[in-house]
Amino acid sequence: MQHYVFASSEKSAMLAATSIDAVLGASPEVFDVALAGDEELELLLGLLGIRPPSPVLLSPSADFSAIFDYSTDLLPVFTQEEFDAFYSEWLRLSKRESTMDEYGQLLFLQGHGKRWNSKASRFILRENA
Repeated sequence: MQHYVFASSEKSAMLAATSIDAVLGASPEVFDVALAGDEELELLLGLLGIRPPSPVLLSPSADFSAIFDYSTDLLPVFTQEEFDAFYSEWLRLSKRESTMDEYGQLLFLQGHGKRWNSKASRFILRENA
């Protein structure tokens, strides 16, 4: 599994992407999501109505290998019912199993869209394997 850190910031995504400390300093809320790889990330973003951005490879870093900046797109603002429908579609298309871990790693999407959409930058960092 590959880990992706979802974050938002008032700073430019590239400034926040230099290290985990920089991300945490720029974004008080970050969420780690474990996915099979970039293809599964593209699927997830597509279900969210976000055009999957091309990864920008980062200079050698101990923490991250690439950044996906989707600042030009907005996260959906889900109600509980909308999140449940999204989650069901995610399970169907990704062929993943419904577990508490799976549900919990995506639950941040339900409550953070509006707040994150107000930030200058919204981005995803691919952690080094």
